[in-house]
Amino acid sequence: MRLIDKAALLQLMDGKRVDFYLEDDMFEIEGLAECQNDTVVIKVLDAVGHILEMCGDYLEIEAKNRRLYAKRRDTGKIFEMEINRIYERLVDPDAEAFLHKWNFGVEQFFHKKTDTLVWFDEAEDKWVIELNKINMYFSGNRTSYESLEQLFAANREHMEGDWQAITYSSAVEDDDTYGKDCC
Repeated sequence: MRLIDKAALLQLMDGKRVDFYLEDDMFEIEGLAECQNDTVVIKVLDAVGHILEMCGDYLEIEAKNRRLYAKRRDTGKIFEMEINRIYERLVDPDAEAFLHKWNFGVEQFFHKKTDTLVWFDEAEDKWVIELNKINMYFSGNRTSYESLEQLFAANREHMEGDWQAITYSSAVEDDDTYGKDCC
């Protein structure tokens, strides 16, 4: 993960949903983060069966030695953690909802079920939708629009459902910069 200091991490995660991985496992876990005193606690909401058994219901998050760790509250077992996304959930949003979230720090919008991504491209000064983006290995069909209203009108069939208004998304880091501003 793009590592940040503990105070910024606490603030960024509080009250938001989190998609993450534990250790080197390829199965994503979904949870809801909450600050309790000086600790971030994630309530695990969803994962495949064996991962739910592995991680339990609640994890305490700790940033230490330029790494992020998750500790089961019930057993104390500690896992190395990688955050994929921190986000707020939007259901059946409209252009106004996207613009509101974007004005308050959202970097991109992701429709997990269809792998659709929406963001504002500052270089082009346009809104972009990428349909069927699959991880970082495949880029789907990209189309740019002058406004969010135009994007929504042209892609009506893709805009319904649950969206993630993402405030943090992991990125591949250069070896020279990894972890320099953390913990």
